[in-house]
Amino acid sequence: MRSPKELLLLGCLASFPLAALQGQGASVQIAPSFTLSGFVHDDAEAPVSDAELKLARPGEVPRLVRTGSDGRFDFDKVEPGDVSLSVRRMGYKATTRNLTVNRELASKTLVFALVTAATDVADVIVEGESIRLHDFYERRQSNSFGKYFEGAEIRRRDPRLLSDILRTLPGATISNANRIQNRVLLRGCRPTIWENGMKAFGAELDDVANPSDVAAMEVYLSWAGLPPQYQDRANPGCGAILLWTRDH
Repeated sequence: MRSPKELLLLGCLASFPLAALQGQGASVQIAPSFTLSGFVHDDAEAPVSDAELKLARPGEVPRLVRTGSDGRFDFDKVEPGDVSLSVRRMGYKATTRNLTVNRELASKTLVFALVTAATDVADVIVEGESIRLHDFYERRQSNSFGKYFEGAEIRRRDPRLLSDILRTLPGATISNANRIQNRVLLRGCRPTIWENGMKAFGAELDDVANPSDVAAMEVYLSWAGLPPQYQDRANPGCGAILLWTRDH
């Protein structure tokens, strides 16, 4: 039979690992994150529904949300630091703010007042757009492998998301990635997205542009007919979507 002193010593040793683990757990620091909430209204201070908000940070894929019928939005699990937050809605002028995410900002309601865009004049293609669209129109005349969409046609269809335009395109598969964007596959392969000649790394089509921002769009189901400069060596054989945006 063990003595009381031996039993006390064994009890202390048995409890030591648990105490040590508890001490280590108490020292683990969880990185803070915040929820940014806000409200979008128009000139008359009425809620603007279905406005697209894009939260962007250098080196990260932008996050998108849309306002509800009450004009409100939320971004959850936002890490601290500098971000840009832009708001767009067809019929209104886009606006962007540079913000520093911290506890103080998260305690506030972010309010965006959208100004109605003028609609009494026709769309004007300025010189910068004209230069970018020269190759688009040239390929549309000579390259039968691509599918071509003009910005005016896209805006006339008024899709909720840009990817919705492709739902009737043979070879394209559109599925819900989440409630604010779709996933696009061309012949079962994820296409590379190019915006004004620049590759959008790892982005979905709806990450890159709002329907009202597009001056023209080209869709290639594979490398067949795809201009060599847009053949992504990191995505061999897969198609591509080329976006040309409007100058506002």
